[in-house]
Amino acid sequence: MQDGQLLSLMKCLAPQEVEQIGRHAQVLTGIDNMQPVGRRALASRLRLPEREVRTIAANLRDQGLLTLDAAGMQLTGKALQVLPGARDLSRALFGLHDLEEQLSKSLHIPHVVVVAGDADEDAQVLREVGRACAHRVRQLIAGGMTVSIAGGSTMMETARGMQFASLPDVTVVPSRGGMGTNVETQANTIASELARRLGARCKAIYVPDSLDSTQLAEMLRLPEVKDAVSYLKNAKVVIHGIGRADEMALKRDLPASAVQLIRESGAMGEAFGEFFDEMGRTVYQVNTVGSGLSTSDGSFLIAAAAGSRKAKAIIASTRHEPHDSLITDEGAASRMLSLLKEAP
Repeated sequence: MQDGQLLSLMKCLAPQEVEQIGRHAQVLTGIDNMQPVGRRALASRLRLPEREVRTIAANLRDQGLLTLDAAGMQLTGKALQVLPGARDLSRALFGLHDLEEQLSKSLHIPHVVVVAGDADEDAQVLREVGRACAHRVRQLIAGGMTVSIAGGSTMMETARGMQFASLPDVTVVPSRGGMGTNVETQANTIASELARRLGARCKAIYVPDSLDSTQLAEMLRLPEVKDAVSYLKNAKVVIHGIGRADEMALKRDLPASAVQLIRESGAMGEAFGEFFDEMGRTVYQVNTVGSGLSTSDGSFLIAAAAGSRKAKAIIASTRHEPHDSLITDEGAASRMLSLLKEAP
């Protein structure tokens, strides 16, 4: 009997008991995402009655799965052993697996992960998307690989969500130069943090993200830039976020003529400095030292983006280039499916 059939049978025979087990799994994974966390804060995050969270937390503590002190609830080593199964169970019981399967078929993406919630309503969801993306990346990394990661807040959460490892023969490179004034979310900073957590090497690209063609050609002559770009072109795992075209046109401080072109062309999404319309066609591209939204043969392209307001942007960007994986949230996933059903 397959897992889905077994779960359906359990729901039929003992629906209340199955729901209670699901709540325990939901609380367990919620603690992992927010620990240390108080019961009131967790209840608010999970949208559950505080009394119910208190009862479940007491049960989990009695089973040796969590500790509770002045700082809040934290998982024990025993809990970490059952956490992956608890996550899968929680996702299946609350319909996330169904969303994943539908999106996978609709967008032709083999591996889709949907986390609960909507990042537009709850900032904590972005952290969970980052952790899910980090987990997928870790599944794909093998010795000797080069990993490329872009900038942005979702990529920052991905780097922070990576579990510590020792992979000295892995190289991490930023897929872009620098953009804007927020150093924390620039690709160089994120690549450095990801490399630190993986115990890997890092090759930085200390070049502005947007250059004219003459400046770009000169920069590519620099030995340190040529070295980093050579790694970048051979990256086997490429990780990127997705932005709304209208917002990214302003964030990248593009000329007024470019902003107007992007608006008039019907651009919906942006990734790696490329702006895409609803069918995934490039309508504008920024000159950059880094890569575009493409990969070499045998490599894995992973997108992570959250929030229902990004639904059109995600569809546009993932249509441009075949992706191995998409990591998103419930809000974006539900909105994307609605849009795809409405399309002629």
